[in-house]
Amino acid sequence: MRLPFAVGLTALSGGLYGLCFPTASVQLLAWVVLVPFFVALRGVRLGVALGLGWVWTITAAYAVGDWFPSSVAAYYRQPLAIGIAFFFGVSSLMAAPYYMAFAAWYRAIGRGSGPWLSLLVAAAWTAAELGRSRLFTGNPWALLGYSQVGVDALVQIADVTGVYGVTFMLAVVNAALAETWLAGARSRRRASMGLVLAGAVVAIVLGYGRLRMAALAGSRGTPIEVALIQGNLDLGTQWREEFYGRNLDVYLRLTQAALEAHRPALVVWPENSLTFFLETEPHYRAAIARVLQPSSAQLLAGGPRAVGRAHPLYYNSMFLLSPDGTILGHYDKQRLVPFAEYFPIRAIDVLRRRFGRIRELTPGRPSPPLPTVAGLAGITICNEAMFPEVAAERVREGAVFFVDPAHDTWLTPKFSAQQFDIVRLRTIEQRRFLIRASTSGPSAIVDPLGRLRARSEFLARAAVVGTIEARDDVTLYGRLGDVFASLCALAALIAWGTRMFPLRRHEV
Repeated sequence: MRLPFAVGLTALSGGLYGLCFPTASVQLLAWVVLVPFFVALRGVRLGVALGLGWVWTITAAYAVGDWFPSSVAAYYRQPLAIGIAFFFGVSSLMAAPYYMAFAAWYRAIGRGSGPWLSLLVAAAWTAAELGRSRLFTGNPWALLGYSQVGVDALVQIADVTGVYGVTFMLAVVNAALAETWLAGARSRRRASMGLVLAGAVVAIVLGYGRLRMAALAGSRGTPIEVALIQGNLDLGTQWREEFYGRNLDVYLRLTQAALEAHRPALVVWPENSLTFFLETEPHYRAAIARVLQPSSAQLLAGGPRAVGRAHPLYYNSMFLLSPDGTILGHYDKQRLVPFAEYFPIRAIDVLRRRFGRIRELTPGRPSPPLPTVAGLAGITICNEAMFPEVAAERVREGAVFFVDPAHDTWLTPKFSAQQFDIVRLRTIEQRRFLIRASTSGPSAIVDPLGRLRARSEFLARAAVVGTIEARDDVTLYGRLGDVFASLCALAALIAWGTRMFPLRRHEV
């Protein structure tokens, strides 16, 4: 294949990849989107394969996250060129190595692997996504399997395999179709066998999903009414002293209206809804109590927390307040965002943000779930909910439902929708209800099948009210974690080793 045509096919695949996810959400495209890339890789030199892996990464990353360069520039108050440079750096360092490794693997294994090739290709792609998600700081954004969130029967397999089972299913279909495209007269039988195997995988996933949906239908506990408050207030990308205490009145008015119209036992405000240090502000706590006490409702609210005086440490926290304004507990965010909440490369001072006196946040220590009136709440603040291992840890700690407060007013609806789909899959993996309170949407209540019970619109002030149920069952995925994806990685490694270092028969 000529190089320009291979590059074109690769760029086409990467560009279409972005359409599989919000806001376009052409979910059917995910079943064929990798085919051009796989075809382009067949028969090229190793250096070309590595280059095509990088091209695919960059085009796919931009198609998915075209909001990234401008958002970074706005966040750090830098020229757009800084945002573009940061985009290329992050994509090249945190995603490209895994797809380049896949490209090299596919080049080596693609020919002569028999009818099982489509399964091996799916295993290798799954292994690449596992590496991207778990190594270094982890980058689980827009994994292939997340494109099917909302197609309920296809994603229930996540309580066994996590998102990687959905990825495997899609990748095996793409691989089988690529083999059909490339099949010559001698290899049509092998290509047909690949399609049969791909169909069998889809049938297994779909059948399992339907069985699980039927088994989990209906209520399993006492419904507890909750209210989510979405203020849609723009505090800018950087917190400043003049924001101290601002916008509390908006959250109080929305809360009071929700309490008067309904009777929620628990009210949830999003990350950074408190623009002051709650523990040292009794007057603000008294104002909150005046709203909560008539309904005896508890409040979960996000805000900063400071520890120490001379050289304080600052935390991104969620507070649990009683109806009289007493702080019953707090959770400090443990998995911070690199280059935003902490700085892994301290020399890049141009990217440091200021939050009043805060220069850098400190990761919190492990702590038990917060004991709310609805049960033990497993808190995952914003990006923490993107990591399945964090949600699994909350369940092991005793959480009977999840709370995910997020601050995304300064970002785009496309970002928020993509992140929300990632977070929704945690409910299926662990079979827990999810309360997601966002500053600008979507705020939502999601059930253990990943279905929406209630949700807000983007960029609107809203109070979302619905019911949740406490659950204490533990899924197979909750017990075993990423065993399936790890087995995929092992299978891909064995296939590569067998091809590169074949066993030789010695004559006796």
